[in-house]
Amino acid sequence: MEHDTAEHYEFYPFTNVGHFALYPLVDAKIRTQLANYYREGIERIVSRGQENPYRIGVPFLWCSNNLVVGFITQVILYERMTGDLRYHSSMVAHRDWLLGRNPWGTSMFTGIPEGGKFPEDVHLPTVQILKKLVPGGLVDGPIAAKTYNTLRGLHLNQPDEFAEFQTTEVVYHDDVGDYSTNEPTMDGTADAILMFALWN
Repeated sequence: MEHDTAEHYEFYPFTNVGHFALYPLVDAKIRTQLANYYREGIERIVSRGQENPYRIGVPFLWCSNNLVVGFITQVILYERMTGDLRYHSSMVAHRDWLLGRNPWGTSMFTGIPEGGKFPEDVHLPTVQILKKLVPGGLVDGPIAAKTYNTLRGLHLNQPDEFAEFQTTEVVYHDDVGDYSTNEPTMDGTADAILMFALWN
């Protein structure tokens, strides 16, 4: 996740839970090595996060919210393995990003929080055809403007409600015409369920 660009799904899985599962089964030397794998990735994200006021350190490539969820999960697993809480505040900043502490002031989960601001005009047949919002779907999330501007077939169906908050660097739209930032994903939603279960 330290790279600015990647091919779609090039670095799957976003979080390797194998390190966590193996940790209690090995000797101290291997434990240190496993924890270091997590720590090195975490430190790269924390360092990148110093470059913006929201402290978000994942690259804004397609499905950036999946990367945010992966980062949070990795920190949670690292904390459980080691008891080291030095990255906790960065993890909280990333969680809060998903829940609305972002330039657009919106949650990145459909239907959450109830009565709050969340994605509504998502690129999903159940919403567009059946007019039923499926709660809890994690949308792709913000994308680098340079990537967004090269994608084919994108057109907003409504005026951009977030126009005043868009930057030359990163964009997000709650509009069915933007399949790159506003499509709920099965993989991201599944990862988010694990993240919240671990958080709890």
